[in-house]
Amino acid sequence: MKIVVMGAGAIGSLYGALLSKAGEDVMLLVGRPEHVNMINTRGLTVKGVLGNHTFPLKAAIDPMDVDQADLVLLTTKTHDSIEAAMRVGHLIDGGAYLLVIQNGIGTEKIVAEQLRSRRVLRATTCMGAIMTSPGEVTITGTGVTEIGSHYPENEEIVKKVVGLLQRAGFDVRASDNIEGVVWTKTIVNCGINPIGALTGLTNGEIYNDPLLRKLVIRLVEEAAEVAAAMGIELTTPDPIRYALGTAKATSENTNSMLQDINACKRTEIEAITGEVIRNGKALGIETPFSEAVYALVRGLEARLLQLSESCSEIAPLSAKELHESMTKS
Repeated sequence: MKIVVMGAGAIGSLYGALLSKAGEDVMLLVGRPEHVNMINTRGLTVKGVLGNHTFPLKAAIDPMDVDQADLVLLTTKTHDSIEAAMRVGHLIDGGAYLLVIQNGIGTEKIVAEQLRSRRVLRATTCMGAIMTSPGEVTITGTGVTEIGSHYPENEEIVKKVVGLLQRAGFDVRASDNIEGVVWTKTIVNCGINPIGALTGLTNGEIYNDPLLRKLVIRLVEEAAEVAAAMGIELTTPDPIRYALGTAKATSENTNSMLQDINACKRTEIEAITGEVIRNGKALGIETPFSEAVYALVRGLEARLLQLSESCSEIAPLSAKELHESMTKS
């Protein structure tokens, strides 16, 4: 199968590397010339919990350099989804399926509308990875990948992609409730990610702090209430316990929103907490804790995006400061 990875940052590069190891024809499409050049010159190095390996891969910057594919993995940040999808639109028009592997809610539906195509699949993953240098990715944690589609006619291709990823070594399964899968992961992200972004703490440090753990619970409660009102069938009967268990199990992880803050990049707060707030308002459900962290993260984003060199001028909030700022809101 000919596979294109659009947005080959840490997660995209990881998927591309393991798929190439399984014998698939993989092309990585990335926006940073230094990453492309290093991959084409020396290969992609993957380090971390699965050992150290270097994979000979092809990489390019311009999607028009590729004229045909069977499967396109969209692994950009959510706010880049539409632009990235349109740049590989010619591949979808040519018969490829698009597999959206992202955080957040609803991007696969928006992308399908923009592309005017139902050849769109959705996945969530609990794999963790960071880009440690150009041409090098470090795996920080492993976990399940779940794949499904909002369009029933895609059932067979979902099964095929699941088998493909299983052969590549992923823990992967098909889901006939992909909406519930996406919402369940988003609820966890709503509880953990903004707190990490604002405090600079790992998931384990958040879990071990009583004040922050209370804030995680409040955020999860709000998101779960919105999901219930929307008729979403979550994949866990106890989202609070699931979120706290995730934080504990991934205690060493620096979550993706904090990684973005540390890199002075825009976060995915809009597609995570922002979606909960917007759906809550439409249903008449109050989400004061979610609105508080949303405002704080957006304010932090506005500050960091003004900095051209580093984020060193930004001081993270202490657990006490964050708790007080939210409980007074």
